[in-house]
Amino acid sequence: MDMEKSGPDPRDRTVAGPGEATVLAEPVWQLMLVCVGCGGVGGWLLTLLADLWLSLHWVPMKGPARLLTAVPDPWLTVGAVVVGLAVGLLLGFTAVYESLTARISDSGVVLTVKDEDREFTHDEIALACRDGKQLVLVAPDGGELARENCGLPWRRLAEAFDAHGYDWGAPQRS
Repeated sequence: MDMEKSGPDPRDRTVAGPGEATVLAEPVWQLMLVCVGCGGVGGWLLTLLADLWLSLHWVPMKGPARLLTAVPDPWLTVGAVVVGLAVGLLLGFTAVYESLTARISDSGVVLTVKDEDREFTHDEIALACRDGKQLVLVAPDGGELARENCGLPWRRLAEAFDAHGYDWGAPQRS
C-alpha cells in the first residue's frame, strides 16, 4: 500500500488537509510527564510508607522497611525520589513504545504499536468502531481485522475515520 509520509515524525501530525493522511497519537510529552511525575511521587511516598510499616506491630516482613529507614534524611528522600523518577522514566518509555498511533488516509489505515505497522486498505475495512477501550476494524464479512488498546480521543478518531470515508460505529461500551 502506498501511504505518503507527512514528516519525519508521524506522531506529530494530527490535522490533515485534503488528500493527506490524518495521524493520531498520544502526545509523548504527556505520557512521559505522567509516568515520571508518578514515579517521583511514588518514591517519596515509599519513604513515608516505610515509617508507617514499622509503626504497625501486626505487619510482617519489616526488614525492607528497616533497611530503608536506616538511611539518614535527606539522603533517604533524595534517593527514593531519584529512584522513583528513574523507574517512571522507564515506564514512560514503555508506555510510549506500546501506545497506538493511527494513520488514516483515503487509501487505507496503518495502526502502529510497538514499532510494528499493520496496514489495511480502504476496501478491507467495512467498519471502524470502539469496543470498550479498544479500537476495532471490521472486515466486510464481519470478521475482525484488528483490535488494539486505544488511549486516543474517541471523538477525534471518529472524525478522522469519517473524514476519510470510513464507516464509524457508535461507541459500544465505555
